[in-house]
Amino acid sequence: MTHKKNGFTNRRDFLKGTFAIALGLGFSKNSQSDFQGDLVSFSTTHGKKGGMPQRRLGKTDKMVSMLSVGGYHMGRMQDEHYAVRMIHTAIDEGVNFFDSAWSYNKGDSERRLGKALKDRRDKAFIMTKSRGRDMATASNELHESLRRLQTDHIDLWQFHDVQTIEDMDAIFRKGGAIEAALLAKKAGKILHVGFTGHRNPEVHVKTIQKYHQLIETVQIPVNLIDPHYLSFVRQVIPEAVKFDIGILAMKTVANGILLEDNVATIKECLCFAWNQPVSTLVSGMDSIEQLKENVTYAQQFTNLSETDQSQLLARTEPFGGIKKEFYKHPSDNWRIYPTHPLH
Repeated sequence: MTHKKNGFTNRRDFLKGTFAIALGLGFSKNSQSDFQGDLVSFSTTHGKKGGMPQRRLGKTDKMVSMLSVGGYHMGRMQDEHYAVRMIHTAIDEGVNFFDSAWSYNKGDSERRLGKALKDRRDKAFIMTKSRGRDMATASNELHESLRRLQTDHIDLWQFHDVQTIEDMDAIFRKGGAIEAALLAKKAGKILHVGFTGHRNPEVHVKTIQKYHQLIETVQIPVNLIDPHYLSFVRQVIPEAVKFDIGILAMKTVANGILLEDNVATIKECLCFAWNQPVSTLVSGMDSIEQLKENVTYAQQFTNLSETDQSQLLARTEPFGGIKKEFYKHPSDNWRIYPTHPLH
Protein backbone atom coordinates (compact mmCIF):
# COMPACT_ATOMS: atom_id res chain seq x y z
CA MET A 1 0.00 0.00 0.00
CA THR A 2 1.39 3.37 -0.93
CA HIS A 3 1.06 6.31 1.43
CA LYS A 4 1.66 8.92 -1.26
CA LYS A 5 -1.08 11.40 -1.97
CA ASN A 6 -2.63 10.75 -5.34
CA GLY A 7 -1.82 13.45 -7.86
CA PHE A 8 -5.39 13.35 -9.20
CA THR A 9 -4.39 14.30 -12.70
CA ASN A 10 -6.80 11.66 -13.99
CA ARG A 11 -9.92 13.34 -12.58
CA ARG A 12 -11.66 13.07 -15.94
CA ASP A 13 -11.06 9.30 -16.07
CA PHE A 14 -12.32 8.98 -12.51
CA LEU A 15 -15.47 10.91 -13.36
CA LYS A 16 -16.14 8.76 -16.39
CA GLY A 17 -15.70 5.66 -14.29
CA THR A 18 -17.79 6.79 -11.38
CA PHE A 19 -20.62 7.94 -13.63
CA ALA A 20 -20.61 4.60 -15.43
CA ILE A 21 -20.78 2.86 -12.08
CA ALA A 22 -23.47 5.20 -10.79
CA LEU A 23 -25.65 4.24 -13.69
CA GLY A 24 -25.48 0.72 -12.36
CA LEU A 25 -26.72 1.33 -8.85
CA GLY A 26 -29.42 -1.23 -9.40
CA PHE A 27 -26.63 -3.74 -10.18
CA SER A 28 -26.67 -6.67 -12.57
CA LYS A 29 -28.76 -9.62 -11.54
CA ASN A 30 -26.62 -12.02 -13.55
CA SER A 31 -24.80 -14.79 -11.74
CA GLN A 32 -21.13 -14.19 -11.00
CA SER A 33 -20.11 -16.74 -13.63
CA ASP A 34 -21.78 -14.91 -16.50
CA PHE A 35 -21.19 -11.35 -15.31
CA GLN A 36 -20.00 -9.26 -18.25
CA GLY A 37 -19.80 -5.88 -16.55
CA ASP A 38 -23.18 -4.76 -17.87
CA LEU A 39 -25.04 -2.63 -15.36
CA VAL A 40 -28.72 -1.89 -15.20
CA SER A 41 -30.11 1.60 -14.78
CA PHE A 42 -29.81 3.70 -11.63
CA SER A 43 -32.38 2.34 -9.20
CA THR A 44 -33.83 4.59 -6.53
CA THR A 45 -37.43 4.36 -5.38
CA HIS A 46 -39.28 7.05 -3.48
CA GLY A 47 -41.61 6.60 -0.57
CA LYS A 48 -45.19 7.72 -0.51
CA LYS A 49 -45.79 11.43 -1.03
CA GLY A 50 -42.12 12.16 -1.71
CA GLY A 51 -40.90 10.24 1.34
CA MET A 52 -37.51 8.74 2.02
CA PRO A 53 -35.96 7.24 -1.15
CA GLN A 54 -34.76 3.64 -1.03
CA ARG A 55 -32.08 1.69 -2.86
CA ARG A 56 -31.38 -2.00 -3.30
CA LEU A 57 -28.79 -3.47 -0.94
CA GLY A 58 -26.75 -5.32 -3.52
CA LYS A 59 -27.45 -9.02 -3.98
CA THR A 60 -29.47 -9.16 -0.76
CA ASP A 61 -32.27 -7.55 -2.83
CA LYS A 62 -33.46 -5.77 0.34
CA MET A 63 -34.63 -2.20 -0.12
CA VAL A 64 -33.08 0.20 2.39
CA SER A 65 -33.39 3.92 2.98
CA MET A 66 -30.73 6.11 1.33
CA LEU A 67 -30.01 7.53 4.77
CA SER A 68 -29.23 5.42 7.81
CA VAL A 69 -28.76 6.38 11.45
CA GLY A 70 -25.16 6.02 12.68
CA GLY A 71 -25.03 4.06 15.92
CA TYR A 72 -21.93 5.55 17.49
CA HIS A 73 -23.55 8.96 17.99
CA MET A 74 -26.71 7.36 19.38
CA GLY A 75 -24.64 5.59 22.01
CA ARG A 76 -22.61 8.61 23.13
CA MET A 77 -25.58 10.90 23.75
CA GLN A 78 -25.90 11.95 27.38
CA ASP A 79 -29.70 11.72 27.30
CA GLU A 80 -30.86 8.19 26.53
CA HIS A 81 -34.49 9.28 26.19
CA TYR A 82 -33.50 11.79 23.53
CA ALA A 83 -31.59 9.09 21.63
CA VAL A 84 -34.64 6.81 21.69
CA ARG A 85 -36.87 9.66 20.55
CA MET A 86 -34.48 10.41 17.70
CA ILE A 87 -34.62 6.79 16.53
CA HIS A 88 -38.42 6.93 16.60
CA THR A 89 -38.33 10.16 14.61
CA ALA A 90 -36.09 8.53 12.03
CA ILE A 91 -38.65 5.74 11.54
CA ASP A 92 -41.44 8.31 11.24
CA GLU A 93 -39.37 10.07 8.53
CA GLY A 94 -39.02 6.84 6.53
CA VAL A 95 -35.54 5.76 7.62
CA ASN A 96 -35.39 1.98 7.98
CA PHE A 97 -31.63 1.26 8.22
CA PHE A 98 -29.95 1.46 11.64
CA ASP A 99 -26.24 1.07 12.23
CA SER A 100 -24.54 -0.15 15.40
CA ALA A 101 -21.61 -2.24 16.65
CA TRP A 102 -20.87 -4.49 19.60
CA SER A 103 -17.99 -2.21 20.64
CA TYR A 104 -19.77 1.15 20.42
CA ASN A 105 -19.94 3.02 23.74
CA LYS A 106 -19.54 -0.12 25.85
CA GLY A 107 -22.74 -1.55 24.43
CA ASP A 108 -24.94 1.52 24.93
CA SER A 109 -25.44 1.96 21.19
CA GLU A 110 -26.98 -1.50 20.83
CA ARG A 111 -28.95 -1.24 24.08
CA ARG A 112 -30.54 2.06 23.07
CA LEU A 113 -31.37 0.75 19.62
CA GLY A 114 -32.96 -2.29 21.22
CA LYS A 115 -35.11 -0.17 23.52
CA ALA A 116 -36.21 2.08 20.67
CA LEU A 117 -37.02 -0.68 18.18
CA LYS A 118 -38.43 -3.49 20.30
CA ASP A 119 -42.01 -2.50 19.44
CA ARG A 120 -41.07 -1.32 15.92
CA ARG A 121 -38.92 -4.24 14.82
CA ASP A 122 -40.84 -4.80 11.60
CA LYS A 123 -40.01 -1.26 10.45
CA ALA A 124 -36.25 -1.56 10.94
CA PHE A 125 -33.32 -3.11 9.11
CA ILE A 126 -30.75 -3.54 11.89
CA MET A 127 -27.03 -3.79 11.20
CA THR A 128 -24.40 -4.38 13.84
CA LYS A 129 -20.77 -5.46 13.82
CA SER A 130 -18.30 -7.73 15.61
CA ARG A 131 -14.59 -7.28 16.15
CA GLY A 132 -14.19 -11.01 16.81
CA ARG A 133 -11.78 -12.70 14.42
CA ASP A 134 -12.14 -16.27 15.69
CA MET A 135 -15.33 -18.29 15.81
CA ALA A 136 -15.71 -18.31 19.61
CA THR A 137 -15.19 -14.57 20.13
CA ALA A 138 -17.42 -13.60 17.22
CA SER A 139 -20.16 -15.98 18.36
CA ASN A 140 -20.09 -14.58 21.90
CA GLU A 141 -20.31 -11.01 20.59
CA LEU A 142 -23.19 -11.95 18.29
CA HIS A 143 -25.23 -13.44 21.12
CA GLU A 144 -24.55 -10.40 23.30
CA SER A 145 -25.63 -8.14 20.45
CA LEU A 146 -28.88 -10.08 20.03
CA ARG A 147 -29.58 -9.69 23.75
CA ARG A 148 -28.80 -5.97 23.80
CA LEU A 149 -30.86 -5.35 20.66
CA GLN A 150 -33.81 -7.32 22.09
CA THR A 151 -34.32 -9.18 18.84
CA ASP A 152 -34.18 -12.77 17.63
CA HIS A 153 -32.31 -11.86 14.45
CA ILE A 154 -29.97 -9.25 13.02
CA ASP A 155 -30.58 -8.21 9.42
CA LEU A 156 -26.92 -7.55 8.65
CA TRP A 157 -23.90 -8.62 10.70
CA GLN A 158 -20.53 -7.25 9.64
CA PHE A 159 -16.92 -8.01 10.51
CA HIS A 160 -15.79 -4.72 12.01
CA ASP A 161 -12.70 -2.72 10.98
CA VAL A 162 -10.86 -5.12 8.68
CA GLN A 163 -7.46 -3.41 8.34
CA THR A 164 -4.90 -5.96 7.18
CA ILE A 165 -4.45 -9.14 5.18
CA GLU A 166 -3.88 -10.84 8.53
CA ASP A 167 -7.33 -9.65 9.67
CA MET A 168 -8.87 -11.07 6.51
CA ASP A 169 -7.08 -14.39 6.83
CA ALA A 170 -8.07 -14.73 10.49
CA ILE A 171 -11.74 -14.15 9.73
CA PHE A 172 -11.97 -16.55 6.79
CA ARG A 173 -9.71 -19.37 7.97
CA LYS A 174 -10.98 -22.61 9.50
CA GLY A 175 -12.22 -21.72 12.98
CA GLY A 176 -12.50 -18.06 12.00
CA ALA A 177 -15.36 -15.63 12.52
CA ILE A 178 -16.89 -16.56 9.17
CA GLU A 179 -17.85 -19.94 10.64
CA ALA A 180 -19.81 -18.21 13.40
CA ALA A 181 -21.56 -16.12 10.74
CA LEU A 182 -22.47 -19.10 8.58
CA LEU A 183 -23.84 -21.07 11.53
CA ALA A 184 -25.86 -18.06 12.72
CA LYS A 185 -27.16 -17.49 9.22
CA LYS A 186 -28.27 -21.12 8.98
CA ALA A 187 -30.05 -20.75 12.33
CA GLY A 188 -31.79 -17.53 11.23
CA LYS A 189 -30.01 -15.40 13.83
CA ILE A 190 -28.50 -13.22 11.11
CA LEU A 191 -29.76 -12.75 7.56
CA HIS A 192 -26.79 -11.20 5.75
CA VAL A 193 -23.01 -10.91 6.20
CA GLY A 194 -20.59 -8.09 5.36
CA PHE A 195 -17.41 -6.35 6.48
CA THR A 196 -16.19 -2.83 7.19
CA GLY A 197 -12.97 -0.87 7.24
CA HIS A 198 -11.52 2.61 6.75
CA ARG A 199 -7.74 2.19 6.48
CA ASN A 200 -6.59 0.05 3.57
CA PRO A 201 -8.61 -0.13 0.34
CA GLU A 202 -6.31 -2.81 -1.09
CA VAL A 203 -7.34 -5.21 1.69
CA HIS A 204 -10.99 -4.58 0.83
CA VAL A 205 -10.38 -5.27 -2.85
CA LYS A 206 -8.64 -8.56 -2.06
CA THR A 207 -11.36 -9.58 0.40
CA ILE A 208 -14.08 -8.98 -2.18
CA GLN A 209 -12.17 -10.76 -4.91
CA LYS A 210 -11.46 -13.81 -2.76
CA TYR A 211 -14.63 -14.10 -0.67
CA HIS A 212 -17.39 -12.42 -2.67
CA GLN A 213 -19.49 -15.58 -2.53
CA LEU A 214 -19.66 -15.26 1.28
CA ILE A 215 -19.87 -11.46 1.57
CA GLU A 216 -22.97 -9.42 0.74
CA THR A 217 -22.04 -5.90 1.88
CA VAL A 218 -19.04 -3.66 2.46
CA GLN A 219 -18.93 -0.45 4.51
CA ILE A 220 -16.31 2.10 3.43
CA PRO A 221 -15.40 5.81 3.55
CA VAL A 222 -17.07 7.77 0.74
CA ASN A 223 -16.37 11.48 0.82
CA LEU A 224 -15.08 14.43 -1.18
CA ILE A 225 -11.43 13.99 -0.19
CA ASP A 226 -11.21 10.20 -0.39
CA PRO A 227 -10.55 10.15 -4.18
CA HIS A 228 -7.34 12.14 -3.60
CA TYR A 229 -5.66 9.75 -1.13
CA LEU A 230 -5.70 5.94 -0.59
CA SER A 231 -9.08 5.95 -2.24
CA PHE A 232 -11.88 3.54 -1.37
CA VAL A 233 -14.12 5.23 -3.93
CA ARG A 234 -11.69 4.62 -6.77
CA GLN A 235 -10.47 1.16 -5.76
CA VAL A 236 -13.18 -0.63 -3.76
CA ILE A 237 -16.44 0.61 -5.30
CA PRO A 238 -15.77 -0.77 -8.82
CA GLU A 239 -14.91 -4.18 -7.36
CA ALA A 240 -18.00 -4.20 -5.13
CA VAL A 241 -20.24 -3.29 -8.07
CA LYS A 242 -18.67 -6.06 -10.15
CA PHE A 243 -19.79 -8.67 -7.64
CA ASP A 244 -23.08 -6.96 -6.65
CA ILE A 245 -21.87 -6.25 -3.11
CA GLY A 246 -24.09 -3.73 -1.32
CA ILE A 247 -22.07 -0.60 -0.53
CA LEU A 248 -22.59 1.31 2.72
CA ALA A 249 -21.06 4.78 2.71
CA MET A 250 -19.53 6.05 5.95
CA LYS A 251 -17.34 8.97 7.00
CA THR A 252 -19.06 11.13 4.41
CA VAL A 253 -17.94 14.21 6.34
CA ALA A 254 -14.65 12.58 7.48
CA ASN A 255 -15.79 12.37 11.10
CA GLY A 256 -17.04 15.94 10.81
CA ILE A 257 -13.68 17.34 9.73
CA LEU A 258 -14.98 18.56 6.37
CA LEU A 259 -17.59 20.63 8.21
CA GLU A 260 -15.45 21.78 11.11
CA ASP A 261 -12.63 22.90 8.81
CA ASN A 262 -15.02 24.47 6.25
CA VAL A 263 -13.91 22.20 3.42
CA ALA A 264 -17.47 21.56 2.21
CA THR A 265 -21.09 21.90 3.28
CA ILE A 266 -23.14 19.03 4.63
CA LYS A 267 -25.29 19.08 1.49
CA GLU A 268 -22.23 18.83 -0.78
CA CYS A 269 -20.85 15.94 1.28
CA LEU A 270 -24.09 13.97 1.27
CA CYS A 271 -24.84 14.56 -2.39
CA PHE A 272 -21.36 13.48 -3.48
CA ALA A 273 -21.75 10.23 -1.53
CA TRP A 274 -25.25 9.56 -2.88
CA ASN A 275 -23.96 10.23 -6.37
CA GLN A 276 -21.78 7.12 -6.05
CA PRO A 277 -23.32 3.62 -6.35
CA VAL A 278 -23.98 3.26 -2.63
CA SER A 279 -27.04 1.59 -1.17
CA THR A 280 -27.20 3.76 1.92
CA LEU A 281 -25.26 6.49 3.70
CA VAL A 282 -24.49 5.91 7.38
CA SER A 283 -24.66 9.30 9.03
CA GLY A 284 -23.59 10.14 12.57
CA MET A 285 -26.18 12.71 13.64
CA ASP A 286 -26.29 14.54 16.96
CA SER A 287 -29.79 15.96 16.97
CA ILE A 288 -33.29 15.51 15.62
CA GLU A 289 -32.78 18.75 13.71
CA GLN A 290 -29.73 17.29 11.92
CA LEU A 291 -31.69 14.14 11.19
CA LYS A 292 -34.55 16.07 9.59
CA GLU A 293 -32.13 18.20 7.59
CA ASN A 294 -30.42 15.09 6.19
CA VAL A 295 -33.79 13.49 5.44
CA THR A 296 -34.71 16.57 3.41
CA TYR A 297 -31.47 16.36 1.43
CA ALA A 298 -32.20 12.68 0.69
CA GLN A 299 -35.72 13.50 -0.48
CA GLN A 300 -34.46 16.30 -2.73
CA PHE A 301 -31.39 14.51 -4.09
CA THR A 302 -30.79 14.50 -7.83
CA ASN A 303 -27.70 13.19 -9.60
CA LEU A 304 -24.78 15.59 -9.83
CA SER A 305 -23.65 16.47 -13.32
CA GLU A 306 -20.11 15.55 -14.34
CA THR A 307 -19.25 19.25 -14.25
CA ASP A 308 -20.60 19.72 -10.71
CA GLN A 309 -18.76 16.68 -9.43
CA SER A 310 -15.55 17.71 -11.17
CA GLN A 311 -15.71 21.17 -9.60
CA LEU A 312 -16.26 19.69 -6.13
CA LEU A 313 -13.29 17.36 -6.52
CA ALA A 314 -11.05 20.14 -7.85
CA ARG A 315 -11.97 22.33 -4.90
CA THR A 316 -11.30 19.61 -2.32
CA GLU A 317 -8.10 18.22 -3.85
CA PRO A 318 -5.77 20.41 -1.72
CA PHE A 319 -7.30 18.89 1.43
CA GLY A 320 -6.61 15.25 0.53
CA GLY A 321 -4.20 13.35 2.73
CA ILE A 322 -3.58 12.09 6.21
CA LYS A 323 -4.23 15.40 8.01
CA LYS A 324 -7.92 15.18 7.17
CA GLU A 325 -8.29 11.43 6.70
CA PHE A 326 -6.39 10.50 9.85
CA TYR A 327 -8.47 7.34 10.20
CA LYS A 328 -6.60 5.80 7.26
CA HIS A 329 -3.65 5.17 9.58
CA PRO A 330 -3.60 3.30 12.90
CA SER A 331 -4.03 5.89 15.63
CA ASP A 332 -5.94 6.53 18.82
CA ASN A 333 -6.00 10.28 18.19
CA TRP A 334 -9.47 10.50 16.66
CA ARG A 335 -11.10 13.80 15.84
CA ILE A 336 -14.85 13.67 16.29
CA TYR A 337 -17.02 16.69 15.60
CA PRO A 338 -18.61 17.97 17.69
CA THR A 339 -16.10 16.99 20.38
CA HIS A 340 -18.84 16.55 22.99
CA PRO A 341 -22.40 15.25 22.58
CA LEU A 342 -25.09 17.86 22.04
CA HIS A 343 -27.68 15.94 24.07
